[in-house]
Amino acid sequence: MKKQILSVAITALVAEAAMAGHDTDNNLVIEINRGLPYLETAVRETTAGVKASPVSDGGELLQSLTGVSAIRMGGRALDPVIRGQKETQLNILLDGGYLHGGCPNRMDPPTAYTSVEGYDRVTVIKGNRTVVYGGGGSGGTVLFERDWPLIDEKGYNAEFSGSFRENGEQWELGADLVAGNDDGYIRFIAHEGESENYDDGAGNEVSSKYDSQSNALLAGMRLGENTTLEASFEKVDEEDVLFPGAMMDSPYAEAENTRVKLNHQFTEGALRQVKAELYQSRVVHLMENSMFTSPSSSDTEGFRLTFDAQLADIDWTFGADLQNNERTAVAFKVMNGMSAFSQWPGVEIDQKGLFVEGTKALGQDDLLKAGLRYDRVKASAQRATESFGMSTPAAQYLLVNGTSETSGNENNWGGFASWTHRINDQYTLESTFSRSVRTADATERYVAKTVGMVPWIGNPQLEPEKHHQLELVLASEQEKLNWSLTGWYNYVDDYILRHRTAGMMPKEVYSNVDAHLYGIEAELNYPISSTLTLGAALAWLEGENRDDNTNLSRISPLELSTSLDYQKQEWKAGIEWKLVASQNDVCLSSDPNCGGQDVRQTPGYGLVNLYGEYASKSGYVVAAGVDNLFDKDYTLHESRDYVLDSDPVQVAEPGQNLWIRFSSRF
Repeated sequence: MKKQILSVAITALVAEAAMAGHDTDNNLVIEINRGLPYLETAVRETTAGVKASPVSDGGELLQSLTGVSAIRMGGRALDPVIRGQKETQLNILLDGGYLHGGCPNRMDPPTAYTSVEGYDRVTVIKGNRTVVYGGGGSGGTVLFERDWPLIDEKGYNAEFSGSFRENGEQWELGADLVAGNDDGYIRFIAHEGESENYDDGAGNEVSSKYDSQSNALLAGMRLGENTTLEASFEKVDEEDVLFPGAMMDSPYAEAENTRVKLNHQFTEGALRQVKAELYQSRVVHLMENSMFTSPSSSDTEGFRLTFDAQLADIDWTFGADLQNNERTAVAFKVMNGMSAFSQWPGVEIDQKGLFVEGTKALGQDDLLKAGLRYDRVKASAQRATESFGMSTPAAQYLLVNGTSETSGNENNWGGFASWTHRINDQYTLESTFSRSVRTADATERYVAKTVGMVPWIGNPQLEPEKHHQLELVLASEQEKLNWSLTGWYNYVDDYILRHRTAGMMPKEVYSNVDAHLYGIEAELNYPISSTLTLGAALAWLEGENRDDNTNLSRISPLELSTSLDYQKQEWKAGIEWKLVASQNDVCLSSDPNCGGQDVRQTPGYGLVNLYGEYASKSGYVVAAGVDNLFDKDYTLHESRDYVLDSDPVQVAEPGQNLWIRFSSRF
């Protein structure tokens, strides 16, 4: 109901530049580009402004946006899906840095380690519209961001928040404390959440319990009139997280994130700004059941150096980045403590990149923007020849893929070019063509789960995916009606397909195929009166394996969302009606002719959500509402198989859920 309507407003470039420092008055890019034809194709909003009802993490927050869905495996840690693309097809950055989860089965995607109240803003850039944040990102880029805090004359700010959802007795508490002045600050952010099992719309109890806690300490100081230094350390702890969409649960997961940022603005010459960012993320994770216990770790280190310049009437952004990720995961038998298999046998993936973007105005009605990126990728598995259980990972790779070579090098080129044209005072048209190259991740390359009815074996010699996308956006802005219509087509060479082989001894394996995805998104915003606003959003997409003309898995069904929002002074209220069609274009895991990841042909459903909010002038906000008003029993099509049910059905969504949320700022 709080979905953001894409509007003709201010370009993503200007907004990103404004976010780069706490003092935007010195950012000359805003003055240079003022009045040019900009089309806002990135969804950008404060985290509290994206969704009215409480959320457990960033994945649940993103799910409320048009064209964004999620894969549910438990009560939290929803894995985002944007335009049919997921996992490492999305670039997700937390406060400027990457975090790669510690679970080979994705119990902990990066968004699982985001306490939403701990971030100031979330930006979602669909498709490939920037080369600054890393290679790949064919499905989009998601930035969870923190700003230099604005502190008033009393020298401190404090905000406390909390929420409670009745279904599952799910509660969240948070605190955000900051002290300082324009010369520096220190900030402390704390969050704790807990949930019992919730009931679905049919009254069945869904195993969804979890306990989550995070604490972050941030500090910043001004080293000179135009130079700032910021540093932060954050620790996130997850305990007793249940996953009915897996054969295991997670007794604990822990992430430690460190960030250092140096920013300097130039007052003379072609260079306008330089920004250096250093980050480190360390994740330890444990999953287990009655037969196996599997500890794992994922350590990521990275650096990004970015320059902003203005030369030859072109606004430039260029620089370099490094990212190194090391992962290890071994499963042990509970009975005797001996190793059984390794999902990540000492995996290391190293990426080094160079990038440049430029934006040039052609008169008052046209804007050109283009970017180019090069990435050097190296991958290896140091323990692939080590025995785990009855075999080595290298032997499994040879058996399944015909080669035991585990190392690989890639030279990947990507980029984009976009043209924005203001047709007249009402209409603006944007066209974007892009190429993005995604390297295979650690699981796709090196997983070697040899135990169970269906072994799961990676392919170290996978070619990287090459996405070639064309996107057209037409937007209209009027005093009484704003709308946008987006159409996109993505042809993929060497799409990395996970599929199940046929026969008496099936295996889950990976191979490269040619594929394409295409879709339409539409959004509308109509102010009926000074207090009432009507909104609507539609998303439709298709995905197909071109090699054998079968459907791609986990393709979101047609969705239409309509909302009516009321706002007058301190009061807000709204109703949302969401209709989701059935999804019959599937690639079922049980189908020997397809062997995909879809659980079933998923029936459609309709939902009604309500909310109300009061925001006092003294700084406190109270909101309440109900999600799934009519207690519908439904599942997201993309979600994992509910393994506790003998019938093929996904992990169900919560039934009727009464909630209340509050915050107080002083």
